[in-house]
Order: sequence, then C-alpha cells, then structure tokens
Amino acid sequence: MTCTNCQQEVNGKFCPNCGQRSNVKRITFREGWNDFWSRVYGFDGMFPRTIRDLTLRPGIVARHYINGNRVLYYGPVGYFFLMLTLYILLLSFLQIDMSEMAKAINPYTEEIKEGSGQEQFNQGLMGWINDNQRLVSFIFVPFYVFGAALFFRKSKFNLLEHSILVFYTQGHYQWLSIGFLVLFKLTGQYINIFLFVGTSATYYAWGCIQLYQSYRAGWAFTRGIFVQLFFWISLFIFLAILMIIAFILNPELMEMVQPRNN
Repeated sequence: MTCTNCQQEVNGKFCPNCGQRSNVKRITFREGWNDFWSRVYGFDGMFPRTIRDLTLRPGIVARHYINGNRVLYYGPVGYFFLMLTLYILLLSFLQIDMSEMAKAINPYTEEIKEGSGQEQFNQGLMGWINDNQRLVSFIFVPFYVFGAALFFRKSKFNLLEHSILVFYTQGHYQWLSIGFLVLFKLTGQYINIFLFVGTSATYYAWGCIQLYQSYRAGWAFTRGIFVQLFFWISLFIFLAILMIIAFILNPELMEMVQPRNN
C-alpha cells in the first residue's frame, strides 16, 4: 500500500515516514470525528495519558521528554498554550470582568475610590493583560527557568531542558485555574491568593523530586520551593523596573496613581 501523503510504502495502520493513516475513508461525520479525535488526543491516547501522568508524576513526564521520548506525551509548549487557550476561551465564555476578579483576588483594591485615577490605571492595566494573556503568561516562563537553572545546577540540564517541567506544570495547573474561574462565576469569590501560590509551588516542587533525581527528595522539594520564591522576587523587581520606566516616559501615569484626599 502507498501513502497518500508522501508516497512511501505502508504496511501498518500509519505511515512510518509521515504518520498519515493508511486506511482513509470518504468524508463523513463519523470519519471527521475520528480524524479530530486522533489529532487532538493522539494516535494511542496521548492526550489523556498526558493529563493523567502530569497529575500524578509531572517530573517523570518531563524526564521522558528530555530523554528523547517525543511520542508518549503531548509536547510541553503545545500543552502549555493549549491549556492557556482553554482558560482564555472560558474567561470569554463566562464573560468575567478581569477588574472584578482582581478585586476578589486582592481585597485591598476595593479601597481605591471609584472613578479615581488609580481605578482608571488599574482598569487599563487589567484590560491590557486580558488582551495579551498568552504573551504575559509566556513572559513569566523565563523567570522560572532561570530559577531552576540556579538551584539545580548539578543536574547538568541546559535552560531549555529546565523549561520542560515549567511548561508542563504551569500548563497543567490551568485545570485548577479553570475551576477557580467557574467558582468565581458562581459565587463571586476567588481562592485566596496565598493558597493559589502555595498549591502551585507545591505542585512544581513535587515535579522537581521526580525530575532532578541527583538530589535527595527533600532537598529537591525545598529547592523547588526556592525556585518559586526566586520567580516571585525577580518578577516583582522586573515589573517595578518597568513601572519606573513607564512613569519616566509618561509622567501622566504618575499623576493617575497618586492618592488624593478628595
């Protein structure tokens, strides 16, 4: 049998050269559904396996990928952006106001007077974040990666190899973020920010135990927590520098955020 895509000889269900199915039928609803299922979920249940194993052993998934197994699991970058896309679509579908959600996450924002310059600044900032969520989420990744490279130097991984666990864990954590969106839509309440950060840090540190096996389990977990601390501190410094530059280039922003007594 000859492959309809690359014209190579095929003996099984899929072409060994390009992956095209050998038994392609006429276009019907059933055939379209089967094609969609195979592309999204993989020829042998790749997507469900990725979800299951990332839930139970994220570091093992990352180690398989780093060691060269690129068929067993969904790719880390693709999985990260797939989950981020699902989150953004649900955010739009539920018609959730980012500014209102920010108030639920950080109750201190409620102290800002309605119609003030600070409120306008916050709304503008949240609007920009909402319109550029993929970019914002991707910008966060290097801070994690540099932290991992700093605290797991003995692993001998390069920066891209350190990034595999980051992409997988941050992408998979979007399932919990999606649950929080539904909770906010139904109740108007969002999970405590410290609980959110704490569970994310614990999940990543759990993956570090499985990936960085040259370290003792407790030490790998602790270093994983330090990676999270490095991320938040370095991100805060980075954002502070950006804000200072923005205020210098546009003094009107400084006027907007300055508190006023009346």
